[in-house]
Amino acid sequence: MSSSPIQSVEHAFRLLDLLAHGGANLSSLSQSLGLSAPGTLKIVKTLESLGMICQGADKRYELSVGCGKYARAYCAQHPLRELARPVLERLSLLVNDRVVLSVLQGSLQSTLLVIDPRQGLRHPELEIPHGPHPSLQLATGRVLLANAPWECALEQLALYPAAYLPADIRDEEGLKALLAAVRRDGFALVPTSQLQVTYLAVPVHSHGGAVVAALGMHITAPKNIDDSLALARQAAAELANVMVP
Repeated sequence: MSSSPIQSVEHAFRLLDLLAHGGANLSSLSQSLGLSAPGTLKIVKTLESLGMICQGADKRYELSVGCGKYARAYCAQHPLRELARPVLERLSLLVNDRVVLSVLQGSLQSTLLVIDPRQGLRHPELEIPHGPHPSLQLATGRVLLANAPWECALEQLALYPAAYLPADIRDEEGLKALLAAVRRDGFALVPTSQLQVTYLAVPVHSHGGAVVAALGMHITAPKNIDDSLALARQAAAELANVMVP
C-alpha cells in the first residue's frame, strides 16, 4: 500500500500553516501553495465551512476559533500537563526563571507546558503546547532521546543535515556517546542563544521507572548549576509522585 500523502489534505494543512503566520488573501495563498486560484478556493471554502478559517472585512483569510478545539483536545489527552502545572509553577517561582515540560513524539519533542514568572505564570503565549520540533538541540530533547529506543535518535540524524546538528554531534558514534553520557549523569545541559543562560533538563519517571517526560529549566548566571540541578530533580521526583500508578 502506498504511503504517499493525499494531496488535497496536505494542501489544506499547508494552508493552515500559512495562516498560522498571519492573514492572507486568496492570491497570496494560491501562490504559496503553487495551486490555481479555483483550486485554492475549493480548499478555502472547505476549511471555512468546517469553522477552521474565516474571511475578515479586508477579504483576507485567517484562522478561526474552530482551530482551538484541537489544541484543547490535545491538552486533555495529556493529563500530565495539568498534573505538572502546580509543580512547575512552584519551581518557576522559586528559581524566578523559565521551566518547561516536554514529551517525545516519535523522534521529535513536543513542549506540553511552559511556565515563566517574568511573563506571567499563565501568559497566553505559554498556554498552548508547542508543536513537535528537533530534539538534539535542546536539553529536554536529549534527555528524552537518551531514554528512548536508539531508532528515535537515528531518525533525528536522518531528518536533519549535519550542518544543522549541534557541534558536539556529527555522526552516529558521537550521538551514541552523548546520549550515553546523559543517561549516566541523569541530566543534560546545553547553552542557549541568550547570553549567560543555560538550559538544564532532567528525566521524569513513571511509577514503573520509565521516562515519560523531561523537565527543563533555564539557569541564568550567576546561579549555581549544582543547586539548580538539585531543585530540578526534586521537582521531577515530586511530579512522579503525583502521577497515577
